[in-house]
Amino acid sequence: MARSSLSATVVSLVLGGLLWGGCPTVTQGQALTDVIRYSDRLPAGGGGVMGRAGAGLSSGIAAPDALFGNPAGLGWLSSSALSGDFAVNRTQSDTRFGTPDARTSAERAVSDYRVGSLGGAYSFPTTRGSLVLGISFHQSNTYDRGFDVAGANETNSTTGTFLPASNGYEVDGKDLIFDSRRSRIAYEAGVIDFSRSVYDNGNYPFFQGANPNSEAAAGEMTLDQQENLTESGQMNELSFGMATAIAPNVMLGGGLNAAFGSYTFERFYRETEASGLLPPEDPQNPQPPYDPYLLEGTSLEGFDEMQLDERIDTDLSGVNFRVGLSAEATDALRVGVHAESPTWLTVNEVYGTEMQTQFDCDFSLNTPCPQGGVEGFSSGNLTGNEFTYDIRTPWRVGSGLQLSMAGLTLSGGATLIDWTQAEISADDASFTTLNRDLENLDATVNTRVGLEFSSDAFALRAGAAYQPSPTDRSFQDIDGNTVGGDQFFLSAGASVSISENSTLHLNWLQERFDDRYLLYEADGPFTSGDPPTVREALRRSRFLIGLTYRP
Repeated sequence: MARSSLSATVVSLVLGGLLWGGCPTVTQGQALTDVIRYSDRLPAGGGGVMGRAGAGLSSGIAAPDALFGNPAGLGWLSSSALSGDFAVNRTQSDTRFGTPDARTSAERAVSDYRVGSLGGAYSFPTTRGSLVLGISFHQSNTYDRGFDVAGANETNSTTGTFLPASNGYEVDGKDLIFDSRRSRIAYEAGVIDFSRSVYDNGNYPFFQGANPNSEAAAGEMTLDQQENLTESGQMNELSFGMATAIAPNVMLGGGLNAAFGSYTFERFYRETEASGLLPPEDPQNPQPPYDPYLLEGTSLEGFDEMQLDERIDTDLSGVNFRVGLSAEATDALRVGVHAESPTWLTVNEVYGTEMQTQFDCDFSLNTPCPQGGVEGFSSGNLTGNEFTYDIRTPWRVGSGLQLSMAGLTLSGGATLIDWTQAEISADDASFTTLNRDLENLDATVNTRVGLEFSSDAFALRAGAAYQPSPTDRSFQDIDGNTVGGDQFFLSAGASVSISENSTLHLNWLQERFDDRYLLYEADGPFTSGDPPTVREALRRSRFLIGLTYRP
C-alpha cells in the first residue's frame, strides 16, 4: 500500500552509482566504476596463454587466442587449428562488516559455468611467407561476486539519507513535490514522514522513520541492519582477424572485435528495530523513547522495519579493432607491438527500486495502535525505468617479448592504458561532471610475466599479472592495511598430448583484489557517526579445461 497524500505514483532508482569501488552511497548518475568496469578485461581470454597470465599475447602467440592481444601472432601458425575451453568461475568474498557499534565477519562464494573460449584458424598454403585467417569467441571479463552481512547499529539509520534538501521540495496544497525521486519514493513508502504543523511554523518539516541518535530515542533504540548484494554477468568478444608475413620473420595482423555482454546488480537492504520498544498505552500521548519525532505532528509512529530492493539489468554491445606486428629477432627471441582502439559501447539499463515499511501506529487514521502494527506501506517498481548511454573506452598500446631456449619459454608484456581518453555520453548531455572526473584518472600500465616448459608429450606453465587501479582512492582492507583496489593475478597450467594432433589443456587464473562498500553516507546533514562499511578481500578463480586440434 502506498501513502495517498501524493498525486502521482513514483518509481525511481539511481543509474549505475549503486556499485562497489568506494562509492560512498547510492547517488544519481553513472559512476566512474561503470566506465572502469566495462573497460577492464582479464589478462587472457582462454587457451594455454591463460596459464601464463596472458604473458606472450603481446609478442604474438601461434594460436587463435592471439586475437585477444596481438593478432599478428596468427601468422606464426604453420597449420590450421581448432581450440575450445569450458570455464568454471568461482568468486570467494571474505568480508568484515562494521557499524559504529558492532563488527561482524562473513564469507560467501559465487560460482558460474560457461563456455570460456572457442577459436579456429586456417593457414593458407603458401610458397613463401604466411597468410592465416582466424575467428575466436572468448569471455573477456566476469562480474560475478556478492556478500551477505548483518550487524547492530545504535547510532544512525539509512532512513535519514532519503530526507530532501531544504530547497529540494515544494508544498502545493495537499501535495508534496520532490526534486529527488528517491525522496518521493521514501515518503510514499513511509521511510520519511512530513509534519504539516512544523511546516506551518516555518521549520524543516521532514523526519526520518528511525533515528537512534535522536533525543527522543534516549539511547534505547537499536537497529539490526542487513545487506545482501549480488553482481553477475560477463563481457564477451567475437573476433575476426588475419595475419600475413610482410618481410622474412615479420608478421602483420589485424582484427575486428564485436563486444557484447550483460551486467546485473541486485541489492536487498533491511533495517529492523531490535530494541523491543512497545506501543504507548495512550496512543494520543506517545512518550520517548518510543516516539522518534517528539510529538511533532507526524502520523507514522513506532518504526518496526524498512526494506529496500534495488536492481539494474544492463545489456552491452560495441565494437573495436586491434592491429599488431610480431617479429623474430633471432631464433630464440620474438618481440611484438600492438594497439587496440577504443570500444564504442552502447549501454542499455533497465532499473528500479522498491521500498517497504512497517509501523506500529498510523495516527492519521484516528484509531488506536492495532495489535501487530498497521498495514505496511510500499512504493516503487524494480523494472519501471530504462536509460541508454554510450561509453568510449580508452586506447590500449602494448608490447612484449618471449625468449625460448631448450624447451623453456620466458615471456612478458606491458599495456599502456590512457584512462583520460575514456568518455561517456547520452542524448541529454548530462555527463559533463563525470567526464571531467574521467580526465582526472591516472594512466596505468598492465604488466604480465610467464614461464613455460614444453616437450613433445606435455607442458607446464605459470604466470603473474598486475593491473593497477586508475583512481587515486585508498581505503583500509580487512586487516587494516591501506590499499587502492589494484588487481593481482596468479596463474598455472598444464598440457598433455592425447594424440598426434590433439592436446588437452588445464589452466587456472586467480584474480585478487580488495574493495570497500558503504551502505549509506552517515556523516551528512541528517545523520551522524561512521557509515556502516563492508570491507572485502576477493579471490576470483577461473578454471579452464580445453582441447586444441591441429589437422
